[in-house]
Amino acid sequence: MRTSLLFAGLGLVVDLGAQVTYTQTLPLMQSVSSWTTFDFTATPPTTGPGTLSCQWLACWMSGFGGNEIWIEFETAGGWQQVLYQGGNVTECTYLPASSVVSASVLGEAIAFGGGQIHGRLRATDNCVAGWGCSFSSDPNVNALTLEYTAHEADFSVVDPGICPGSTVQFTDESINTPTSYAWSFPGGSPATSTLQNPVVQYAAAGTYDVTLIVTTANGPDTLLRPGYITVHPPPPANAGVDEAVCAGASAQLQAGGGLTYQWFPATGLDDDQVADPVATPAVTTSYTVLVTDANGCQASDFMILTVQPLPVVVASAGNNSICLGDTAFIVATGAQLYQWSPNLFISGTSGASVLAWPTSTFTWVVTGTDVLGCSADTTVTLQVNPTPAAPVVTLNGPEVTTTTVAVDYQWYLNGQPIPGADAQSWMPIVNGNYSVAITDANGCSAQSLPVYFGTVGMEQAMEQELRLWPQPADDRLTVSGVSGAWPARLLDATGRVRWQGVLEVPRTAIDVHGWPAGLYLLDVDRAGGRQTLPVLVR
Repeated sequence: MRTSLLFAGLGLVVDLGAQVTYTQTLPLMQSVSSWTTFDFTATPPTTGPGTLSCQWLACWMSGFGGNEIWIEFETAGGWQQVLYQGGNVTECTYLPASSVVSASVLGEAIAFGGGQIHGRLRATDNCVAGWGCSFSSDPNVNALTLEYTAHEADFSVVDPGICPGSTVQFTDESINTPTSYAWSFPGGSPATSTLQNPVVQYAAAGTYDVTLIVTTANGPDTLLRPGYITVHPPPPANAGVDEAVCAGASAQLQAGGGLTYQWFPATGLDDDQVADPVATPAVTTSYTVLVTDANGCQASDFMILTVQPLPVVVASAGNNSICLGDTAFIVATGAQLYQWSPNLFISGTSGASVLAWPTSTFTWVVTGTDVLGCSADTTVTLQVNPTPAAPVVTLNGPEVTTTTVAVDYQWYLNGQPIPGADAQSWMPIVNGNYSVAITDANGCSAQSLPVYFGTVGMEQAMEQELRLWPQPADDRLTVSGVSGAWPARLLDATGRVRWQGVLEVPRTAIDVHGWPAGLYLLDVDRAGGRQTLPVLVR
């Protein structure tokens, strides 16, 4: 009947059928008073404990105490003592020493060395130079030998810790020339194999057993390594949340879950190999980060960085031209919020519209911000045109005329516009105060002072017996055509009496020198009733 043993802590199940013996003897090691390292090579798995033996010598003198020897094997838990002998008071004589190395320590040392055992040893030497037995090479150790019952089936891999989806190359290290192989890979693909050195892929994270059965001249031998293959879980790659930025602005990406990072594409990134690069893409971009953890396992995630277009801000006041002294209404469009600067000649610094009254051509900057918080600037310039000089109205016979040349004209009678009176001259049809407003090529206007026109009906008055001349009068006004002594008064436009007297035959001269130009009324008391005649003074 075949017997199997499970060695706890070694991850090793062996079949006691088909057993062989491993033995190796190392050459003489001299001057081992300090730690001296050594290796037992080509060490197959063990089915149990082993025997370690050697011969050692050291100098000794009475009164200095006994000599000692220590031998240790290296394991994953550190150095483990496997042989100790003390109290050696034999002078310069090889003494035998041996010990049983437990199955657990031996198995751990074989596993840690990956097919060889790393060891170290040292011995004490108690003598004074020149006294007693003294050699330059002592203490020394000879015929250091390790012997144990070995396992024929054996295999190795470069790294039993892999990432999901990776493959493992199994290398047969069995002894005694196997004639057949039967592998079992639970969780792997393929799950079984009869090849000597199969390649197996593992898709999911976890720990997996591996079993190898070989057949040699000694019969079948089974090696089970529980949990031999570890498939590390992939890192929890995280590229961060989706973000949005305004065109021309930057965002700092933030990845996590790994040890190193690689971003794709690198376009717009200040560094594509850090967890938190600064991204300034020209267009909306999907960024993928490849995350690698301490085990070399990789995973990826992506985020979308949306680039929002800037608002197109437009500000206008019609043709952006005003006349000096006027106020313009400027309106901005294309955004939700607006900021105006500088705060000069405008009614406010916020809002979609402002009133502006610059005294000369002036420019403002308008910053518009949309609902997404993106901002853009524009400028608006108001050209300020000077107003034309005020026109002068002159009396030219039956017409009133302005001497100023303009694009447009509008005549007024007593402050009211005269329909159709839009030429440089106008012929009044009624007496009154006449003025004119002109408009130049820039659309700017100016208005004259009013001038009184009172010669409407003058011809009718001249047909009567009274004659007033010259009209208009400069220095004096002559009145003729009276038939007796007629009381008379000369009134200005406000009704104030400027002259009062009697009109006599054949004529009367009235001094008007220095009088303000304008319309006056001559009020005459004559036989047959009162008569009022207009008089112009210039």
